[in-house]
Amino acid sequence: MGAAAVLALPMCQQFDGAIPAGMVRAVDPQADAMIAKAREYAKQGKLGKEISLLKKVATQHQVAPNADQARFLLGQAYEAKKDYREAFKQYSRLIDRYPQSRLYTDALNRQLAMAMAGAQGTLTVPVMFGAWHSNMESSKVIEWLRYIIDKAPYNEMSATASSILAKFLVDQRRYEEARMEYARLVERYPDSTYAPEAQLMVAQLWASSRTRGENNLVNLTNAREAYEEFSLRFPNHKDARKALAQASNMKRLLVKQQLDVGKYYLFRSREYPSAIFCFQDVIRQKAVNPDAAREAAVLLGMAQAAAAKKN
Repeated sequence: MGAAAVLALPMCQQFDGAIPAGMVRAVDPQADAMIAKAREYAKQGKLGKEISLLKKVATQHQVAPNADQARFLLGQAYEAKKDYREAFKQYSRLIDRYPQSRLYTDALNRQLAMAMAGAQGTLTVPVMFGAWHSNMESSKVIEWLRYIIDKAPYNEMSATASSILAKFLVDQRRYEEARMEYARLVERYPDSTYAPEAQLMVAQLWASSRTRGENNLVNLTNAREAYEEFSLRFPNHKDARKALAQASNMKRLLVKQQLDVGKYYLFRSREYPSAIFCFQDVIRQKAVNPDAAREAAVLLGMAQAAAAKKN
């Protein structure tokens, strides 16, 4: 499409997705004038009039050279009104429709600041016509952070958003989701400043999960592997030795868990062959957990005697 054809487009042509770069007008004096007037309203504190004008530019002049600026100013105006949901939406429309805009990163930074405040509980929204205020709902904070991660891939901003999201999920006691988010952070941004802490959190969340629900052996094994992976990925990190020590501790706990399983077979279910197998396995790992091995040796004799008596 030639330049003449572009300028002949209707001024209010609508787009749902990204604005094709070749369709942006070279000039749009009407949009320029409206934005200038909106800025005057902003200085006068007339947010309602400012927003009304900017909306006209954003919707009726989408191919104007400064349409992206109108969206950014709309976001700022809604932030000033403390309408954070609408502010985030306006920044998103800039990001989605004008991916080549010089304001793209600025819009993402504004979104990240709001999402961070929401995660920290410092972003409040009015309830019941402003009768009182409450924190932004957790589902909205999570939605915002996931959007930022998606729109700012493979850079420190996305890693920052991912770290904030993972910590927020921990605060919400959504431990499995948090662990998965930390793991994704390490895989996607291994050179990020957040990666070492994220790997440690993966290990710690696996370790703590053994106290919740079932699959203790699996969780302990995963924790051990995660601590060992930390030492491999970040051998020069100040916590590398601590991670190896924790991995060894997970091994000891695994042996202790095997001992407990043997006790269950011996005293509760009276499945003596299974108990004998567990105790023998614990004894083989004497170097890992000497205390458990000593106890297993005593219990092994009891299990063998019980099995002989039963037969």
